[in-house]
Amino acid sequence: MSINSTIVRSLNGTYPIPMEKKWEYGKQNSKWFGYVTVQRFLKTDKQSPSRKELEVLDKANRYWLQVREHKIQYYVWNESVDTNEMILLVHGWNGQTGNFARIIPSLVERGVRVVGIDLPGHGVSSGRYSNIVLSANIVKALTDQIGNPNVIITHSFGGAVASVAQELGVKTEKLIYIAPPSKLELLIQDFSRYLELRDEEIQNMRTVLEKKVKRTMASIDLETIGPKLENELLVIHDRGDFEIPYEMGEAVSKAWKRGTLFSTEGLGHKMILRSDLVREKILGFLTS
Repeated sequence: MSINSTIVRSLNGTYPIPMEKKWEYGKQNSKWFGYVTVQRFLKTDKQSPSRKELEVLDKANRYWLQVREHKIQYYVWNESVDTNEMILLVHGWNGQTGNFARIIPSLVERGVRVVGIDLPGHGVSSGRYSNIVLSANIVKALTDQIGNPNVIITHSFGGAVASVAQELGVKTEKLIYIAPPSKLELLIQDFSRYLELRDEEIQNMRTVLEKKVKRTMASIDLETIGPKLENELLVIHDRGDFEIPYEMGEAVSKAWKRGTLFSTEGLGHKMILRSDLVREKILGFLTS
C-alpha cells in the first residue's frame, strides 16, 4: 500500500494513522497539508469529569440523541417538574457538561428544567473531531426533539455554537455567554503561530476549513451574527483571560442590540465557571 493511499484514507476517517505521521507527510506534500492542518485544528481532547462534576451529572437523567453517525449524550435535570422554563447549557472546546457543575444546582433549585449537551467529540458523545457548524446542527437537532429553551448559557466555543444554532432556527429569549470568542479568524491565527505556519499554509488551511463547514469564517463570527438577533445577551468575561482575550467578550457584548458586559478579575478562562460571584450574576440576570 502506498503512503499516499494510506494518508488519503486516513484523512477520510477510514484508516487511522498517528497525527505525527500525517503532519510529516503533509509538510512534504502541499496538496494535502491543508487537510492535515484542518484535521489537527478540529481534533478534540476529551476531558473526563471530576469527582464533583460527576456528583452533579449523576443527578440528571441521561439520554442519547442519534444524528446521522453522531451519538450524542445529553442530560436533563428537573425532568419531572411541572414547568415551562428550560435552560440549555453548551460547554466549550475540550469541555463537557460537567464544567457547569457549580452553576447547575442553583438553576435546579429555581425549579426550571436544565438540559446539558456533550457536543460531538466531547464528553461521552462519539467522535474525535468537532467544529462550530457541526455542533450547531446537533444543538438544533436536540431542540427539534425537546423544544426551544428560554435561556442558553454557554462557555467559550459554546457561544459560537449557540449563535450559529440560532441562525439555523433555535429560538431563545435570553443568552449568557461566558468568555465567548468574537472572531474565529483570530483563533486560526493563534493556532498558525503556535505551529509556525507560513502564509500559504494558513490560506490553504482556511480554504479547506471553509469547504468542510460550508461557511466562510467571517460568516460565523459572533460580531457578524449578533446584530441579527433580538434576544437579550449577558457576556461574562475575565480581564485576565489568556485563552479568549477580554476584548473579544467586549466586542461580542457590543454586537448585540441588547447586550451587556459583566467583567471579572483574577478568574481566567476556566475558574470563571466556579465563581460564586459569576453564579449570582447569572441568577440575577435570569430573574431580571
